This record gives sequence, C-alpha cells and structure tokens, in this order.
Amino acid sequence: RAYVGSAQSRVEKRVLGAYHLLAEVIGQWARRENTSSPRVGLGVDVVKGLAASGTQRSVRDLKDYITTHAEQVPTNADTAEAHRQLAERLPATADFQIADPALFTETLQARITDFSESPEIRQRLAEKLDRALREQSVQAWSLIRGCSEHCPLCGSKCDLVGEHARHHCSHHLFPAFHGWMDRNTGLPSFNHCLGCETREGTYECKDGVWRKLEDYLRSDYPNWLPFVNRDDRDGLAERDVQYLRAAWVNCREPLLEYFSPMADECPESWVEDYYEPTRALTKADLQAAKDTIRRLRNHTWAPSND
Repeated sequence: RAYVGSAQSRVEKRVLGAYHLLAEVIGQWARRENTSSPRVGLGVDVVKGLAASGTQRSVRDLKDYITTHAEQVPTNADTAEAHRQLAERLPATADFQIADPALFTETLQARITDFSESPEIRQRLAEKLDRALREQSVQAWSLIRGCSEHCPLCGSKCDLVGEHARHHCSHHLFPAFHGWMDRNTGLPSFNHCLGCETREGTYECKDGVWRKLEDYLRSDYPNWLPFVNRDDRDGLAERDVQYLRAAWVNCREPLLEYFSPMADECPESWVEDYYEPTRALTKADLQAAKDTIRRLRNHTWAPSND
C-alpha cells in the first residue's frame, strides 16, 4: 500500500506537470499570434469568429506549435515525452477555427487551472490506478496460478499457459507426493506417469469399467490426450524420475507425517545414491511449511531478508 501511494504521488506530479506545461505553451502560442494579428472586438465568437476576418488560426496550428516548441526547449527525456503526449492528446478531428487566440487561451488556461486544482483530478487518478492495479493483479495471479487442471494420474498441474484446449504436464510427480498410497498396504505409490507399469495398467473409469490408460483417458479425460509427447519420449522422463527419487529420499519424513498412515517405504539403493544428511528434511520442517502456507493463504507472508 505504501508503494501504491508513492506511485500515485509520482503519477499525480507528472499529470499536473503536463497540465501546467500545456497552459504555458498555449500562452506562448497566443502571445506569438497576437503580435502578428490584431485582437477582434468583444462579442465575437472565439471559435467561429467573423466571416470577413483575416487569416484565422486553428487547433491544428496549436498542435503544430507544441511539436515545434518541443524541438526548441532544452532537450531531456521528461520534457520531450511531455510535449509528445500533449500533441497526441489533441485529436486530429479537433481542427476548428480560433478567431481570437488570446481570448481562447485565457479561457482554456482558466479551465486547466480550475481542473488541475480541483480534487476531481486526484480522485480520477486514484480510481484509474486502483483499476489498473486490480487488472494487473488478476493477470499476474493467472500467470502464477497457471492452468487449474491436474494430471488425472499423479495430480500434478497442467503447465501450459494461455488459452489451450489440450492439457499437458512436463514434469510429473510420484503420486506419493500427493499422498497416494496402496489402499491395502499403505505403501506410497512410485508409479511414474510415463513409466511402463503405468502405461500397461488398467484404471477404473467413471462408469465403473476398468480400461487401459489410453481408453481411460479417452473416456474420462479426453483433453489430456495425447498423454505422451516427443519430449517425454526423449529421455526427459527418466531424468525426472532420478530427481523424484532424490526428492523422496530427502523429503519423506515430513511427508509421511503429513500423509499418515502412509507406510515408510524407500529402497535402500535410493538412500545410498541420493541421501544428503545436511539437506534432508525432518518432521520439524513440517510445521514451518504449514505456517508458510497459512500466511500465504492469509496474504500475510513476506520473503525474508536472507
């Protein structure tokens, strides 16, 4: 919130500076025009002017002057950007005639001053910033959250972004990481989604019929077909399995506690190959993870300074 307030102050400063610059530039334009043409009498329409009057000016002339003025003032990025925005804000369709540049300028400068000093401009800026921040937050969260669909076998999220009709997961987890275990023995499930045992197994569909993997997906999860793509066949899956084994060896203590009554099952060969005593998690780390998750859900979490 403090950052938003600071950003709003900077935006207000730039907007008010643009209004003041506009008032200053049109004043210079009016003085230049008055030196070359006399002021018309009172009662003359400052827009329509007299039909028989001499050469009249238009909003297009003012726009051209703003562009020319930008080339004459000391060059710096802020000033050049302010002039560019002023010229762009005057629409091409606004090409009406100006009979009296001085009277036109006085009226416009008075309106600019009234508007810039009123609370209306700050209120409008605050509303626009709030709306932009909400839209940006929604967009950012949609990118962080990604697709809401999960792999029907291991529960890992679809990692495709943007609009898509087919779902895919590049890095499947062992089902054990989501708490899946054998219903009879309680042993954790290490069947990787792209492994041979998984592809050759049968699965119960929503209609109660047990089918092979492709038929099971076609029946209940057609948007996950094709389930295996070329990258999955090029050895990336085997590499992921090695990482998953290492992760299970070093994270299983808090996971077993969390997914109780899951039974402790870890091949000795995995322990010999992957166990890292200085990095392995313990049951004590489970509470710290729960606290972090709770703060994230309550929007009270902030990264540490480490």
